[in-house]
Amino acid sequence: MEIQFTVNLVELKRAVRRLLARLPDESAAGDDSIVFGASGNSLEIVVGGTSEVLRAAIVHPGKARVPHHVFRTIARSLRFHRGRAIAIVVSPAVFKINRTGYRHPGISILSPVRGQAFIGVKPAKLQNL
Repeated sequence: MEIQFTVNLVELKRAVRRLLARLPDESAAGDDSIVFGASGNSLEIVVGGTSEVLRAAIVHPGKARVPHHVFRTIARSLRFHRGRAIAIVVSPAVFKINRTGYRHPGISILSPVRGQAFIGVKPAKLQNL
């Protein structure tokens, strides 16, 4: 299971900058996470009680949860990306921007039905009965 979308890089940088200004400091953030919701033709980034909505080309819709400190790392790295559009793929424990991957066990994909996190667990081996 993965979420995949393409978004305008300039708009993403502006939205992330605005969200970072509204984020609490890391000690006050606690267990809160940033939620990326991709559906229809928009990407919604939700932080606590605030959000930013961007136009996006959605390939695989869904929701992903990213810890605060990982989001801050991703935000700092956006200045090194060039071009008009940027491809983002989120799967359990991995957040990829173009070819750059950020790995963290706290990155999760949310179930579209119940809002519960999918855990990246290997399926059990089939047994011969």
